[in-house]
Amino acid sequence: MSRSLAIYARVSTDEQAQHGTSLDGQLERCEALARNLGATEVHAFVDAGISGSDIMRPGLQALLAAARSHEIEAVVCLDPDRLARNLSHQLIITDQLEGIGIELHFVQFDHRPTPDGRLLYAIRGAIAEFEAHKIRERTRQGKQQRLREGKVVTGTQILGYVYDRRRKGFSVDVAEAAIVRAIFAMVPQMSTGAIARSLNDAGLHAKGGGPFSQSAVYGILRNPTYLGRMTQLRGQGGVAVPPLVSRETFTAAAAALTARRRRPEGHGRVYLLSGIARCAACGRRVTGSGGSRPYYACSGKRAQPPCGSPYFPAESLETAVWARIVAGLDQAATGDAPEIGAWAERAIARDRKRLETRRRRLVQAGAAGRLLPEDLALALAQVDGRLKALELEPSHREGQDDSAAAREYLRHADARGRRAILRMLGITVRIGADEIDIRMAPTPSHDLMSDH
Repeated sequence: MSRSLAIYARVSTDEQAQHGTSLDGQLERCEALARNLGATEVHAFVDAGISGSDIMRPGLQALLAAARSHEIEAVVCLDPDRLARNLSHQLIITDQLEGIGIELHFVQFDHRPTPDGRLLYAIRGAIAEFEAHKIRERTRQGKQQRLREGKVVTGTQILGYVYDRRRKGFSVDVAEAAIVRAIFAMVPQMSTGAIARSLNDAGLHAKGGGPFSQSAVYGILRNPTYLGRMTQLRGQGGVAVPPLVSRETFTAAAAALTARRRRPEGHGRVYLLSGIARCAACGRRVTGSGGSRPYYACSGKRAQPPCGSPYFPAESLETAVWARIVAGLDQAATGDAPEIGAWAERAIARDRKRLETRRRRLVQAGAAGRLLPEDLALALAQVDGRLKALELEPSHREGQDDSAAAREYLRHADARGRRAILRMLGITVRIGADEIDIRMAPTPSHDLMSDH
């Protein structure tokens, strides 16, 4: 009569290196026991290089699936600690197997499904879990000692360096180092996306052989390793490596990245007319896009048939619209428009709250080490300068009327502040090849003039 048994083997890379435990040895001894138990079919389930503390191991889960479908009658394993290093996991796996009638056998342990046998099994599992904790603790202490001695702990692969596993250190890859220096040289004149395209067009490759992406270029420019020190153990320390760029070059690159950001919060460019602009030709929404060359286009260009309206350069269009907004408020101020002063006060309060939130987040990012000191100082200077300007807004000066204060504030508001103001005023814009029609919903009697 045929009898189908499964054998399970597991080894982590650390154990294989330190103790010589091999998968082949486990499988050979388990198969011998399986044959002695009368197995005519033996199915092997293996997890290589996976910790025994992880219960979601692919080989183990496949074994349990085979047991649930009754493809096997028994499981053979070298030792209970191969099944799991965590006592609770070990007992869960055992209960699952025995609960569906699957026998469990170990080469190095006599497992008996009796009260005394279960107690001994649990004690053995507790000892295995304790040993696993001791191994992790010794490994952690060993890494920290290496770090104190100035030795590399983790061999992270970084463009510009080659990691020597034998001597556990980094040396400079001359060809890759030249690419790194070229990236730092290009950033004052080019965006990270343009740099990535330039490198790919030249046939150069990122670490690992793939193409360069915008995020990969950005990561290189913000990686302090190139200054000569590599962070180890999640910021617990660092080790010296050959520097590839000077501190002046690194700081200049960080300043160029900060200056190129379209909005302070770092979420990309602020499109002033987003959500309020419509196409004069078809009435659909006009949206902003374009990356390093921002523009506005009618969403109907993707329709069938497509809208024939032109593309509008974002900067020139926004400048023209904003100038018209300020001019329109100049005209409105000569009439009966007392609400303009109230809108200005709301805009100033909203701007101040936004900047205070931004400042708090910057300080938190600096304290957590997510920002370089140079970046933090530059960003805080920008935010503090804007907050200082708000304290001196014309609305706080004695003798100046609210309408004049509103107009003055509008002239100096940043991109986010301007967009918030447009929404508070209920501004809508219709854009065509030869026209910009701007209207302010809250005060129909003071519609801003249209150009045709």
